[in-house]
Amino acid sequence: MSLATERARSAKASMYRSLVVDAAEKLFAERGYEHTKIQDIAAESGLSLGTLYSVFGGKGAVYDAVHSDRLSEVFALAGEAMASGESAAKRLLEGNRSFIRWLTEHPDFLRIHLDGGTWATNPGDVGEDLVDAWRRGIELIAAVCKEAIEQGDMHVGDPLISARLMVATQQVFMSAWVDAGMKEDSDSLADRIELQLERALFRREP
Repeated sequence: MSLATERARSAKASMYRSLVVDAAEKLFAERGYEHTKIQDIAAESGLSLGTLYSVFGGKGAVYDAVHSDRLSEVFALAGEAMASGESAAKRLLEGNRSFIRWLTEHPDFLRIHLDGGTWATNPGDVGEDLVDAWRRGIELIAAVCKEAIEQGDMHVGDPLISARLMVATQQVFMSAWVDAGMKEDSDSLADRIELQLERALFRREP
């Protein structure tokens, strides 16, 4: 196989993957995982079932891909926000704002994410890639929490617990936002979450 042919096949597979992930995200959000058939995903994506299976082994693999792709996007954004030269506490709040803004702009994934269980605990019944993504996210937050504790801005305690409390708080507010019709703008929502995080985790205003 020539290099040009190999590149063309790779580009085609990447395009198919993107079409399937986008279609599946929409259907999983609307119907839930159990009520979405692999045939429905193929039809929504505009691909044949055979073409879909040339990229994914089944519905479970598609579900994991939706989470893996979207979580990679949001973790990258949050990571950028938390990599500034600001204090650790301010970086945590900037990361929180980036995370909330991204989720409000991706309501389909948010609904899937909320249906996936408690954000603050290790997700079960999912692929290892998703578990790894969850671990990376929690570890990133915990590392910055550790800095905030050392800098005297966050209450002394286990940084991992602080990270999980932060994630749990986000889930509670995002669940309420969805239940209320998703009308509140992202900055106002982030402000309310930030206030709650300051009350629960910080010794003084960052």
